[in-house]
Amino acid sequence: MRIVMTGATAGFGLYAAERLLASGASLTIGARNPAALPQSLQGRISALPLDLDALANVRQFAAELGEGPIDVLILNAGLQLAKPATSADGFERTFAVNHLAHYLLLRLLAPRLTTGARVILTGSGTHDPAEKTPVTPPVHADADRLAHPETDPTAEKGVRQACFRAYSTSKLCNIMTAREAAKRLPGIDVLSFDPGYVPHTGLGRDNGRIIATLVSLILPRLMKSDRTSTIPRSGQFLADLAQDTRYAGARGDYWSVRGPALIRIEPSTLARDDAACTRLWDDSARLVGL
Repeated sequence: MRIVMTGATAGFGLYAAERLLASGASLTIGARNPAALPQSLQGRISALPLDLDALANVRQFAAELGEGPIDVLILNAGLQLAKPATSADGFERTFAVNHLAHYLLLRLLAPRLTTGARVILTGSGTHDPAEKTPVTPPVHADADRLAHPETDPTAEKGVRQACFRAYSTSKLCNIMTAREAAKRLPGIDVLSFDPGYVPHTGLGRDNGRIIATLVSLILPRLMKSDRTSTIPRSGQFLADLAQDTRYAGARGDYWSVRGPALIRIEPSTLARDDAACTRLWDDSARLVGL
């Protein structure tokens, strides 16, 4: 089994990668610095350079993968910023890295997916206002306004709230992309995964050490107890989603870690808006040049 994965070098993504390797899978990962892999992965995987901040780099990664068939595609990488930033292509950086780069990678690799292949996009419970997480929830999934928040009249004015909303909205886009991909990729299992809040994952690595530490200490106290997870628990669930036959036939299903269990639930009202999912897909295609 050939697996291609982003977000495999830290946190629950690293744990999932280790479990997948233990099962005998062949794993190729994209990493910002392939020469500095965790010791547990060194010599056991194929690692190619991938900087999700630049769409040209995404295209290069897809080209370097070659034309071989892919059985599982795990789009797990992500970031959460502490201050607004712009990607190499001029888009709001959280939206660009978490959504647009993964959307482009999915589109580029879709022709190489085997029949019955599985695609997993990592989302987050923060996408749903009904979850009442401490993270500012999304209000829309308009790709143009998300890419250029200075044009968005609904954009948050406060820096912290704006960065939180950029993150939660990017995760909404991941979930909506999974639902739309399930309609457009016949014969491919597509699902999204909410790992819960997992401290010490490296998600806020671009925030600086002090802020990242504070977030890891404070957020678990604000989250509902069943929404906080651990690296081994969420990592094992991600590995299971990639390989276990129980998840075969997924058509955009949303799986969420709740306490010790992984359950299938309905995502937010906006995530279930089929017309909005289609618009996001089409507008994202235009933004990435497809």
